[in-house]
Amino acid sequence: MVEEKLNTRGCVFSLLYSVGSFALACASLSTLDPSDRITVQKGALLISLGFVYFVALTEFLNQLLLRTTIGHSFVKRYRLRVSDVLDITNKLVSAVQAAFSCIAGLFVCRWSCPRNFLHASHFLSESYAWFAASYFFYDLWSMYKIYAAEAALKLKVKLGLQSPAAGENNNQGGGRNGTAKGDDAAGNGGMEKAATLQALEDIPSVAQGTLSFVTPCKLGIPSFAKYLASHPLMVFHHLFIGSYGLVVISYLRGGLGDCVFSFMFMMELSTPFVSFRSILSVMGLKQSKLYVINGLVMLVTFFWCRVFLMPYVCYYYSQVVNKPFLEAVWNLPWGCKVSILALFLPQLYWFRLMVRGAMKVFFPPKNKRNTTIAANSCANEQEASANGGPIKASQSKDSEIRSLM
Repeated sequence: MVEEKLNTRGCVFSLLYSVGSFALACASLSTLDPSDRITVQKGALLISLGFVYFVALTEFLNQLLLRTTIGHSFVKRYRLRVSDVLDITNKLVSAVQAAFSCIAGLFVCRWSCPRNFLHASHFLSESYAWFAASYFFYDLWSMYKIYAAEAALKLKVKLGLQSPAAGENNNQGGGRNGTAKGDDAAGNGGMEKAATLQALEDIPSVAQGTLSFVTPCKLGIPSFAKYLASHPLMVFHHLFIGSYGLVVISYLRGGLGDCVFSFMFMMELSTPFVSFRSILSVMGLKQSKLYVINGLVMLVTFFWCRVFLMPYVCYYYSQVVNKPFLEAVWNLPWGCKVSILALFLPQLYWFRLMVRGAMKVFFPPKNKRNTTIAANSCANEQEASANGGPIKASQSKDSEIRSLM
């Protein structure tokens, strides 16, 4: 029975749904001329296919990690919990969306900007706005599932329904010392498969009562509405881009400024590095060189694409209209100025957090550094002695940066 449940059929179906929905979205645009506009009917089709694509891609990645031998080995090696797996898949989907956004932005930029900064238009800017809008709504629910999985784990440990060791390492099972043979090895294999199936059952869902839109869930897990209320900045960021951004790109701009919005799409260039940083943290690799290198690349790309790019686009516009920078910006419609501030100010806040984090890594206080090294050394020795092997670094998450997905 275990072998049957561990097959990859569901994994393949999810992949087919994901690839198929994306292929249909591309096919629906194949007959358009570059300057064509996207109708409401076609936009509704694109946003529907976007929901299918991102949900199916997430399901595929979850099943890849929890229902395949390779995925199970990865989960076991890095001692991941269910919430960790959900977090990793969330970040991977975020990186995929960011890559699509950059490709669309680059294509539109190369088409529209050389022709006419204000009046040239390409259908890809509107079509991808429709397709990607679904991601920002889906992502709110995806992050809520991670939050619910973490909350459920803590509550189970608190109520004595699950041991703290299992809470820290939900998929370890037996065989950590690697010395079991014969019947012991077979028993450990069965325990590992059972742990994988239990992990799948532990993924929060509405059907199990561990997810809810308004009312509290089982074990007192907060509802989706309460989760949104407790994360206002993240909710504003997603709703602003997913709803207001779509309306602006599709209708309010009146077909103007396609070149400007292509730069906005390319602001997502830093997101894959933000996502990879979080994934490395979940895997316990915060002390690795790869984590440091990725952090530096993330810092540079974030500054270039999200902090520097907005003033540059305004400067580009001032050159096109042949006015001084401040005068050109001041003469923009109030809606444009408010939108620029709403998009730009959160980037400054997040960049400040990133710089502070980088300063702590490269220039830690001397006393704190010595204390941390001593504490980590002591903790590692105790854990190694208790478990017969070394442990990985802390799996602390960067919750302040999660809203950049």
